[in-house]
Amino acid sequence: MDDLERRARAILETLVNMPFEDCIPISKDMKVITVKASLYAVRHREEGLLYIGKTRYSRERFRDGHKAFLWAWLDLYNPNDVVLAFYPLDFMEVKTLSSQLEALIVAAAEPPYNVRYPARD
Repeated sequence: MDDLERRARAILETLVNMPFEDCIPISKDMKVITVKASLYAVRHREEGLLYIGKTRYSRERFRDGHKAFLWAWLDLYNPNDVVLAFYPLDFMEVKTLSSQLEALIVAAAEPPYNVRYPARD
């Protein structure tokens, strides 16, 4: 296992093992979400990881890009059972490693709502 794989597993462990109460509840205003770059997990109290992603601007991601997606989840689940866990990234990680880290974490965790793309030749 190389350093990047070890880092991805450590991040996944952090996202999975963060106490549910320490995660951020989903709300319509999203004011409690960090504005910084991060890898993040949408977690369910009983079902575990639902989705893993990365973003340069976390709050904007959930205010704009993921809003409809999140509200669809909340139609399926009790809103008190769905939270967000964030793992902050620094600027260099976002530029150089975030996509690789995200891919390794998604492959290891296999969250049900991450889209799986067919391999390209």
